[in-house]
Amino acid sequence: MIFSNRKTIGVFISKIFAPFDNAVFHALEREGRRLNYDIVVFTTTGYFATQNEYDIQEKNIFRTAAIDKLDGIIIVPESYEQGDFRELLFDMLRRHAQCPVVAIRHNGNEFDCVYTDETQAIRPLVRHLIEHHGLKRICFQTGFPTHIEANMRLAAFRQEMAEHGLEVRDKDVCPGTMWTDCAREAYERFFSDPEDRPEAVVCANDYMAVSLMRLLMEKGLRLPEDVIVTGFDNIIGAGPDMPGLTTIQPDYDAMVVRAMDHLDRRIRGVSEWHRQARFSLEGRLVLGESCGCGKRSPDYFRDVSRRTTALLALEDEQDRIMNSLSIDLGACADLKELHEALISNRAKSANIRDHYLCLFGEPGALMQEKSGKATLVHAIRDGRDCGIPMISFDRPHLLPAMAERPEEPQMLFMKLLHQRGNNFGYSISQYVPGDGPSRIFVQVNALLSIALENISRRGELMRLYEERRMSSITDLMTGLLNRRGLMERLEPLWPGLKGRTTAFVSIDMDRLKYINDNFGHAAGDFAIRLLARAIQAALPRDGIGARIGGDEFLIFLPDAGNGEEQAFLDRFNRELQRLNAEENRSFTVSASVGCVTEQIDELDTIEGCIHDSDTRMYQVKEAHHMVR
Repeated sequence: MIFSNRKTIGVFISKIFAPFDNAVFHALEREGRRLNYDIVVFTTTGYFATQNEYDIQEKNIFRTAAIDKLDGIIIVPESYEQGDFRELLFDMLRRHAQCPVVAIRHNGNEFDCVYTDETQAIRPLVRHLIEHHGLKRICFQTGFPTHIEANMRLAAFRQEMAEHGLEVRDKDVCPGTMWTDCAREAYERFFSDPEDRPEAVVCANDYMAVSLMRLLMEKGLRLPEDVIVTGFDNIIGAGPDMPGLTTIQPDYDAMVVRAMDHLDRRIRGVSEWHRQARFSLEGRLVLGESCGCGKRSPDYFRDVSRRTTALLALEDEQDRIMNSLSIDLGACADLKELHEALISNRAKSANIRDHYLCLFGEPGALMQEKSGKATLVHAIRDGRDCGIPMISFDRPHLLPAMAERPEEPQMLFMKLLHQRGNNFGYSISQYVPGDGPSRIFVQVNALLSIALENISRRGELMRLYEERRMSSITDLMTGLLNRRGLMERLEPLWPGLKGRTTAFVSIDMDRLKYINDNFGHAAGDFAIRLLARAIQAALPRDGIGARIGGDEFLIFLPDAGNGEEQAFLDRFNRELQRLNAEENRSFTVSASVGCVTEQIDELDTIEGCIHDSDTRMYQVKEAHHMVR
């Protein structure tokens, strides 16, 4: 899709800084290189708990991705916490995908699937609690109502409990958010009655499990002596001050390998992609200290200390990057300054190999969402500044040809840039091999969106200011300058005209009162506009024309004395004659003309030259009056 020499696989996933996502990205990069595919990861942000305007605008990525041009698609539906995100993605795929689609970590009827068997994966964990620990009173914290995998884990939990003859009451199940912000709700539901407390709580994922364990410990409960807590995913460490978590480990690497191999066979036509295929993988029970069966290695605390030190250093560095970038981007007035801000901060983001900023529209009309074109306005390649290319290209290509790497497959991360309902374009990043997005990926692109919003607003303000300024110096009836506009144009030119021969031409319409009295004021306005059209048609490229009164006009010719003023008058008279014949009105528009040609010296002023021109024009007008 992007380039001609290699096929492209699109990956749709949300919240790309989660441990699960990073595991997927590393496997995707490895498999993309092995199978020789370019990979574009279309990323979004969207949380069930917030659902704010920014999150909701993120779904526009599905319309930007040119789904019909991709050669293959991988989706991770579970990563979209907001149900309408998944629904829109599925709808766009059903209507536009012309290629095979494989869903990972998902078991559905729409597309090919590679998944952990959610109907079975959590059952060994529940069985372990019942048969090994002899527990009977076990509660479950599930996800939000539209979270498919959490619902399937809950169903498997209920089934395993029923097969052991154990009851699951309504109060034994608590809805959650699949994040760390719902521990208090679980505590109040399960532990508010001291006489009816559970022996264990099974959580639908590790985030909820770890946060619940921490709250239970704060409340004085011991783990696992007073209560056992378990999770699912094995993607988050509990920390050195808490028991290691008993959980289920899905094989994410195997999911990606199976999905890429299957997608490759579909793309190459080895297998028919219109027939749905399902691949279920088993999870693995990981025993931790939260149930009392696991034991940390002797080097655990030393390893945790080393990782914590490295993580704190990384977070400190990322905070410095964000502080510097937010200051620099916040001060940007235009795209040149935005490019300079990104370049000055590129050394602080050493893991970025390539970075491209593409805005909707073409040069001269950027940030136009409805345009079928996009323009590359900023480029970093191999860490080097590639300037402000301003290369326009068709949007389905995502990038112009300069971003191609014929020698190796690429893995690109695309983020839509938008603010307050305005979609400006998108950012595409490629990381050094083996690396990927960090937690500041979303923050950096949010700052870019804010900077583009500021630039757009500044541009709109400048446009409105220029419109207002032009209206203040332009005669609305004729489109010529007014007296103020004439002076604004002449004053900066005047010092450079010393020693040059110039001409001032004053033009005054004849018999305007006669036309008004006999044909109406609309006819008088028409006559003024016709005279202005003749002036505009006769003006040389560097001439200046203005309407300085009701029926009075002034023309400035910066280079005269060589017949230019007479040439202008000849063109004006011919054009006036032509327009009169073309309009064929009951009256004829005519004018009196006075011309003064002077070599400008130190004593000459604009006002003086205009006065001389007017004087000459009135002399001509008086002569016309005497003839009539």
